[in-house]
Amino acid sequence: MDEALEAPTVGTAEEYWLEYWEANKARQRAVQGQDEASWRAGGRATKANPNKEDGNWWFEQGKGMVQNWINFRNGGNGWELWTTPEGKPAIELQLNIQLGGVPIKMALDRLMVTPDGELVVVDIKTGRSTPSSDFQLGIYACGIETVFGVRPKYGAYWAAREGITTTLVDLDKWSIERVGGIVKMFETARRGGIFIPNFDHCKMCNFTDECKYQNGDK
Repeated sequence: MDEALEAPTVGTAEEYWLEYWEANKARQRAVQGQDEASWRAGGRATKANPNKEDGNWWFEQGKGMVQNWINFRNGGNGWELWTTPEGKPAIELQLNIQLGGVPIKMALDRLMVTPDGELVVVDIKTGRSTPSSDFQLGIYACGIETVFGVRPKYGAYWAAREGITTTLVDLDKWSIERVGGIVKMFETARRGGIFIPNFDHCKMCNFTDECKYQNGDK
């Protein structure tokens, strides 16, 4: 979902997806090997997808997700991309800030503006579900406020598979002070070697096979 997709009336979803796939294939092969079918697969095995969501699955399904984004951008909701004071469109904004005295590096997928002028943090999700928490959106709001001095009022996840946006959530509760306090606690635990297993997120972890809490001591 890169900057090229922000010209949604030019070209086709398949053209955009093939361009993106070719541009990123070399990087993925360097990390995961030459055979797309052997790339780390997510999801669960089904009769239709016995190899789960592997590289081949993503190659086929990616075109549909791109089309969903094009439909969303052309859908007439009146949302437009926000532009930074330097004139840069708010696409994958790279921000480096500190929260609670801890350095934070983030990449914000999109910052949109509604017809009535409200800023909306939009985080694009390609997985089967969207997060149950809006904490991530709150961190992004703090990043925008810190760097640009404006505060996004709302946030939402955009589900690429369905092509829909989750209900807007008010991000006012995620103030810089509150988020900074949470981040500081995370950093204190990390420095102290305190890592509490979160079994709800094991399927997203790259170290599940080596995890003693999943597999016991080996």
